[in-house]
Amino acid sequence: MEQHTRRARLLDVLTAERAWEVPDSWLAGVRGQLRAWADDPKALRPGAFPEFVDGTPAAVWFAHQIAPLLTGWIPVLRGEYADVSAAVTRDFYRPSGWVGAGHVVRVAATDWPLLVLSGARGFNEESRRQALQLSRDVVSLFVDAPPMAARAQALTAGFDRVLGDREATRMHVAADYETIEQFWRTTVLSDAERAVLPELGGSEAALRYSLDSLRDAHAKLSAVVVDDEAPGFAQLLARLIRATGLGGQPAEVGQVLGAEGWDVEGALAELRDGFETQTWLGRNADWLGRAIAQDQRVPARYWVAAATRVSVHLSGVLENGPWPEPEVPDLGAFFEHLDGGRAPAVEAAPVRQAVVAELEQTDGLAELEALIGLESIKDSVRRMVAEIRTNQRRKELGLPTQDRARHMVFVGKPGTAKTTIARLLAKIYKELGVLEKGHVVEVDRSDLVGSGVGTTAPMTAAKFREALGGLLFVDEAYTLVPDNNPGDFGMEAVATLLKMMEDYRDECVVIVAGYHREMQRFLDSNPGLASRFPKLLSFAEYDTDQLVAIFELQAKQKGMIHSQEVLAVVRKYIPAAPRGHNFGNGRFIRNMLEEAISTQATRLSLRDPETLTERDLRELLPEDVRPATSMRAEDYLLQRPGT
Repeated sequence: MEQHTRRARLLDVLTAERAWEVPDSWLAGVRGQLRAWADDPKALRPGAFPEFVDGTPAAVWFAHQIAPLLTGWIPVLRGEYADVSAAVTRDFYRPSGWVGAGHVVRVAATDWPLLVLSGARGFNEESRRQALQLSRDVVSLFVDAPPMAARAQALTAGFDRVLGDREATRMHVAADYETIEQFWRTTVLSDAERAVLPELGGSEAALRYSLDSLRDAHAKLSAVVVDDEAPGFAQLLARLIRATGLGGQPAEVGQVLGAEGWDVEGALAELRDGFETQTWLGRNADWLGRAIAQDQRVPARYWVAAATRVSVHLSGVLENGPWPEPEVPDLGAFFEHLDGGRAPAVEAAPVRQAVVAELEQTDGLAELEALIGLESIKDSVRRMVAEIRTNQRRKELGLPTQDRARHMVFVGKPGTAKTTIARLLAKIYKELGVLEKGHVVEVDRSDLVGSGVGTTAPMTAAKFREALGGLLFVDEAYTLVPDNNPGDFGMEAVATLLKMMEDYRDECVVIVAGYHREMQRFLDSNPGLASRFPKLLSFAEYDTDQLVAIFELQAKQKGMIHSQEVLAVVRKYIPAAPRGHNFGNGRFIRNMLEEAISTQATRLSLRDPETLTERDLRELLPEDVRPATSMRAEDYLLQRPGT
């Protein structure tokens, strides 16, 4: 009877949608295998392990180390089996204290899957071979445990790959540990496996994953429940930086964020005076409570897991620094909300669920989602749209609105879809009723700056009026303020734009675009510029796979067909990263496709037109693909910046 009524024993991993009720049979199976290894006289026993009984084999110790880490990078665990390590190694583990049914955060070095290999570096070859095999066998114990399955399966596949390759195995038993570690960081795992084990790529890869997952989690949750404290990722990260006791943005964070770090610096400047950690933690906990009350438990869980990861990175815990005090975010308060222990102030936050449903129906957003890559840009647009719709609903209910200027800075290399996103934004804003017409007027210096005194202001004003009801897109805006030429007429164009942006604040959206470094100089050239453009979107280069996908998409749009051999040639002609300052990205691919179609036409012209079939006319062959004669890859690599 007692067996049927005992409370379920749970392992609750915050990144999972729900807690896992650990089956007695699974736990018994793992413990049984560990005992079998302990009974094996040939088991690897390198010496005594602290807090373990004498004679504990390395396999048991390794199982204890990796069990929680297989649930995720810097996981947050709670429930009766929050200390899952102690649960599986109960027969051997004798700790000085026990973790109760509260919560724990697990951290480790990024090479934690290689702990046994690292410890065996001074052993003979046979023992090192044994260490490699037992690493694989221990990891495979967890492949059928739902919270651990994905990472356990990826690691098991990696170990199997090494064990199945004679040269790789030989390296693991003979090479120095640094070589082995580098091999795992770069070679062993597939892209899909690396995606679920991001920390194996090293400290920078782990930090990038942590920041990216927080950006994504914040975008999704704040798209449903308004976060007035931190509407954007930059504001959130600035608060985490301050809450963990740092005075500024760590250099490694700025290096990973790139141009996005400018937004974080701006947000930190706004917090320089008056930020109270406890006040923000309380407000953040209330926001999460409202999210839970509005049936957003899963997005809230993901958010808290991601924020915890980033706070661990920021506080230096991974480099043996102290844990943030107080805990950031407040996990205890969050779990009280999650378990129904506190009544959140639901009325304080407008619900965005209906808004999101409406957004999914707009043509502009559908086109945005169909674009290849651009994930951070898509997230930013979703947030902007959610803010608009929320403010519209606030206005309907007679509540104060929080409208912000919608003018933006786009930074990035050529061909990274800046103009495409501008056109889609204009379309989306029209669909939402923000812009009357939704058209785009694209200009550059030649459209705004005259050749003589008194001609620039009228030209600029005319183009601005042409854009009323829509969007004015100023490409290569930095050319309006040439370096070391203070008397240039372009300064008059900038002054005219600023005045008209203020006069027609709600009737036109202005986007200025260009290279990162040059646009920073542009914003610094006039004290009023930076404040008029509160939003900066950074457009990353496409990677090679994305460029090949763009070729496929554009070929399909033009009615062309091709084989995988054609795509292999396309890939061959794409310059390897890092690419030059002026590499054309999507533009480079468009030129390559147009050149391929032209070459195909030349090839077909040598045949009798009567013999050409529809397939002949649509099919591209590998020999048709070559760098565009108008702009080859080396041209992009050698051009001067700004030309």
